[in-house]
Order: sequence, then structure tokens, then C-alpha cells
Amino acid sequence: MVSVFRFLLLVFLFSCSVADEDPSDPFDEAYFNIGQGYRFAVDLAKYQQLDFNRKDPSLCQVNFEIKGINRNQNELTIRIERPKGCNGSYELVWDGKWQESSPRRMQVYLTGYFNSCTPTSEREIDEIKIDLAKALREPPTDLFTIYLREHCSFRDFNCVGNCNLSI
Repeated sequence: MVSVFRFLLLVFLFSCSVADEDPSDPFDEAYFNIGQGYRFAVDLAKYQQLDFNRKDPSLCQVNFEIKGINRNQNELTIRIERPKGCNGSYELVWDGKWQESSPRRMQVYLTGYFNSCTPTSEREIDEIKIDLAKALREPPTDLFTIYLREHCSFRDFNCVGNCNLSI
């Protein structure tokens, strides 16, 4: 009897897997979409790195702030205030995972990469427009929630469906 129990336990242990991947997951590989002034990346490893190192001063080159978020169907517009004289681009990073809620939700980090910067006390506004149909590889059929997180601060913004948020 003991040998039968050991055999069944062994079969059970070998039948379990650590991580069952969903074969229908369309975001199992990292990809990115480039637009004017931004890059939209779907990359689980990069998202986790940003999440783990949130507000790390060595990764935050320039102090910028989101001043407004506007979503109209598949167009997402983000207004960002940055120091005048700093030139670069922004990156939105999504882990590719939908949070099952009503409506469903995605969490996205916004970070910036500035190749030249002579910061002053003066500020400028950048406006980036993201075509969500291109960024997500297929047009969304629902007005899901976008939870936008600033990488270099602890400010988060919740854009539910079509939204118009301003600070």
C-alpha cells in the first residue's frame, strides 16, 4: 500500500507545473510601437524592473509631471510638464496583463529618456498622442480602464473609459 501511495504522490508531483502559460495570450512576447515623442512597449520584464525600482533617483534623469490625460475612444493624449531645455522622449511600459475588473484594466508606467538637458526653473508642456489600436496591435472593442503610473514619483492616474483628467 505504501508503494502505491508513493507512486501516486510521484505522479502528482510530476504532473504539476510551476507556471502554466496561457497559449492564447497575445502578449507573450515583448514588442513596441513608436509614435511622435513616445514609445509604447509591451514588456513584462521591463515593467517589473520599473515597478521594483520606482522613484529610484539614479533612473530619474528629469523631474517631469503628468498634467493631463484625455482619452477619446482609441486616442490617448497625455500632457506632461518638464523643465525647459530638456529634450528627449517618453516611454509607456505595459506588462501585457489585463486585470479582470469591470471594466477591465491595464497598468502602464510612464518614464522619460532625455538625451540633453540644461534644466532651468522654467517649464514646458509636451503632449503625446497614443493610438491605442496600434499600440495594442488590435482595436479595443471596449472602453477599458488605463491606470497610468509615473515612474519617478508615486502619482498614479485612473482613466476609466473615455476620460478627461487634469491637474
